[in-house]
Amino acid sequence: MCKSDYQVGVFPVTKDGKVVLVTTRGSRYWIFPKGKTEKGRCDREVAREEAYEEAGLEGKLKRKYYEFDSLSSHAKKLRLFPMKVKHVKDDYPEAGERERIIVSIKKAEELVQEDLLVVLKTLQKVVA
Repeated sequence: MCKSDYQVGVFPVTKDGKVVLVTTRGSRYWIFPKGKTEKGRCDREVAREEAYEEAGLEGKLKRKYYEFDSLSSHAKKLRLFPMKVKHVKDDYPEAGERERIIVSIKKAEELVQEDLLVVLKTLQKVVA
């Protein structure tokens, strides 16, 4: 399989400073909502859609994104937009396919794979 240049997603933070994580479909690792870029659509639009589809999140995205090297087999880079979560819906498209949790950044550090620790440590400074 050929890697695309990047995937886009969100770093979702609630008003009380907690982080929203979802599981991958296959391996069940904890990740941030993200997906493949789509030709003809802007990254922000795709990131917002992935947040809703994968985690039931609605909110405001910051204009600036942050880019990280990805260990995913799907992409070389990961672009994440910090998201201030306004609503967490119970009914969303992938609710039956993924688990979702809302945890402190400290707890998230215990749950995510090593490659996402760099992302967490970088982005927690942005949203602090």
